[in-house]
Parts: sequence; structure tokens; C-alpha cells
Amino acid sequence: MSRPAGRRRDADVIVVGAGAAGLAAANVLIDNGLDVLVLEARNRVGGRIETVASPETRMPIEIGAEFLHGAATATRELAERYGLRTIDVSGQRFEHTTSGLRVARDYTARLDRVLGRLDVHRSRDRSLAEAMRANRGSLSAADRSLATRFVEGFDAADATLVSERWLATAGWPGRDTRESRVGRLLDGYGALVHALARQLGARVRLGTVATAIRWRPGRAEVVCASGRARRASYAARAVLATLPLGVMQAAPGERGAIGFDPPVPALARSVSFGVMGPVHRLVLRFAEAFWLDPAFARRLNAPPLERLTFLQSRRPLAFRVWWTTYPVYAPMLVAWCGGSRAALLAGRPARELERLAIESLASMFRMTPARLATRLVRSYQHDWVSDPFSRGAYSYARVGGARMSARLARPVERTIWYAGEAADTSATAGTVHGAISSGQRAAREIVELIHG
Repeated sequence: MSRPAGRRRDADVIVVGAGAAGLAAANVLIDNGLDVLVLEARNRVGGRIETVASPETRMPIEIGAEFLHGAATATRELAERYGLRTIDVSGQRFEHTTSGLRVARDYTARLDRVLGRLDVHRSRDRSLAEAMRANRGSLSAADRSLATRFVEGFDAADATLVSERWLATAGWPGRDTRESRVGRLLDGYGALVHALARQLGARVRLGTVATAIRWRPGRAEVVCASGRARRASYAARAVLATLPLGVMQAAPGERGAIGFDPPVPALARSVSFGVMGPVHRLVLRFAEAFWLDPAFARRLNAPPLERLTFLQSRRPLAFRVWWTTYPVYAPMLVAWCGGSRAALLAGRPARELERLAIESLASMFRMTPARLATRLVRSYQHDWVSDPFSRGAYSYARVGGARMSARLARPVERTIWYAGEAADTSATAGTVHGAISSGQRAAREIVELIHG
């Protein structure tokens, strides 16, 4: 076992990762007078947030995170601090069935009826799939299917793996008024992470891949791979790792993986309770928002689509979930596929995913794929699953892991902390505000430790 070398200290705290959690945490630390270094493997800040400016549209294009889910207090407070505009998403949810498009007026009630059966107090945890089978006598097949599709899409979770107890505590849109609130940053999430990064200045070191953390109580050294790192290692009083759960689960020697010397069995066990959910997401930018034309809706024998927000299909399409930029009108539609269906598409080239998205939308809009493709200007996507610095979209807990977030949030010997959406203890794993809240919590704990 090696030890952190020498007595050199480069900062009070080293934050590994410049995503939402790492940047939010670093700002709390410097606001409390601590010296901080933020090491980021990518050549940009934001982590799983990536916003593309688009002069041709009225909205920025989000390739990663997009929505503010529920109250999102931590995110909204930061947005207000930096003068960033937020907007709530209202409008109508539509459903695609064999008979066409219709307003899904009973969607929330049906979802609540099923997910409200989940038991947080079960002495033996089980998967969502098991829970649905156990309720076959009291819930319709259609409602059970709806709930399964929702969890696989919203939580990016495999129904055969995700914990019933974890889902019961995580909440879902419609459970209460605040949880059902959905919003956006009008300037994009990128504006928020860049505002956070500006406060840190040269404390953020991009292109610096952390490969190992050597530590003993009260001192840690982060070892970096060659590249843009100014040195082979950096030392501090404490380390806050804000890497995605998928990166924490990477095998030694894989790109992006990080090791601990000596090992931290408690952290490794906590990490093992989680699963990094796969998602494929494409933004399709068209020459015009043709679906807003009243004649288009009449041709589909559908209600007007001016207030269309989310569109979900009951049919087994490659991309069954779509949404618009409403209440802002822009010629863009977002295709979404999560959970086990997304896993089936893993490794597909970008052009094939674009083709599958066009075929799915064409089926829902009763158009030929060729005709729809002529209206497409460009598509945008990023393979978060294959990206070595994310290895998935966001986390959920497997059966037996209902307390995953609380376990991840426990510091190791008052020297190593972990933060990120997977470690948020307020039942908002998988969200940007969960990541921000987790980072801020860990930072406050470190401040209390160092300042005594």
C-alpha cells in the first residue's frame, strides 16, 4: 500500500469532476474561505449537461439534462442568483394509440393509481416487475404497462432490476403539486454551469483525468493521467469525488476509472447498490414546426397540437417518448428512449439512431419516413452510455439498494466524500437539482470539519 507522498498541499479540498455537483460544491467551499482545486477530465465543464447554442431556433439545444423537475429549489435559487430565466412547462400531454393521437387526460391519475401501490416498508424488497405481477388481480394490464413504461423512461430503469422500495420513496410527477411541476432554464443548463465555473476561475483544471486517490485520514492525493494535467498529482486535506456512478463502477484500467489506495470497501459496496440507466436522446431540428399547423392536426383526426408538450406511444416503437419546446415555439422535437429498450440500442451508430427516431415519429404522425426526413435540418445527440466519463445517463437503485443514496453520502474517515445525483438524500436521484443539492451538502460538511 502506497501513502500520499510528502507534505505538499495544493489546496484544502480537491473536487474531482466539474459537473453540476462539483461546481456547486466548489462554490460553497470558496464562499467559506477554503482553497479549492477542481479537476475535470473533459475539456469542458458541465458533465452530463451539454448545451448547444442555436441561432436558428428560439431555444438552446440540450444534448444532456434539460428539465427542472419538481420544486428544484437548489437549482432555482442558483438561477435567481445569476439572473437566469426559468419557465414552467404547461400544455397538454398526448398519447399515441392504434387509433391515432389523443389528449391523455387520465395519465396522471392512472400512473398514481399504480405507483401508489408500491410499498416502501416491504421487509423483502422486490423489483417493479415483481410488484406488477403481484398486483395483476387489482390493476389492469393497461395501467401496469403504463407504469412500467413510465419508470423505464423517466427513471431510465430496467423494470426487472429497479427496487420497489427505492421507487416508492423517489416520488413521481402527479404525486403532489410540487412534484408535478416541470420547468426549463430559458438560456439552457449550460448558462448555469458556466456561471458556476466563472466564480471558480483558474481553480478549474480541464483535461485532467484523475486515475487514483491515495489517502490516509486527514490527507489525500489525487493521481492524474498524462495530458493537460500540470502535475502528476495534487494533494489536499480532503477530496470530494463527484464522478457519475457509472464511472465509479468502471473496472480498473478502463478509461475514466478511478482507484482508491487503500481501497474503501464501504464506498465500493454503496456503489454496487446502484445501476447507471441507459438513455438515447435525439434533438431533431426541422425547417419549421409543421405540427403546429391546424391542417396537420385535422389530417391526423387529432385535437390541435399547439399546446403539445409530451407525446407517448403505446405501440412498440424504438422511440416511444417525445416532447416539444412548449410554451416556447421552436421547430424542434426531442426523441427519448430509456431503460431496457435503450440497452437494446446500445452501440448503434448515430445515423441509425436518427433513422429509428424518424421512423418512430413518422409512424406517430402518419407520414412516410422519407417525407418526414425531407423536413429535417439536423439532429443532435451524444452517446452518454459509451462516454467513458459518464457511462450512462443517471442512476437508480437495484433491488436491495433502497438506501443507496444515504450510503453514498457517508464520508470516509472525514477525508473522502462522494456527491452527485446518485448520492442525493432528498429522493431526487437522477436530477440536476439532486446533484447540486448533494454537492452543496457535502461541501457544508467539509467546511464544518475544516473550520471546526
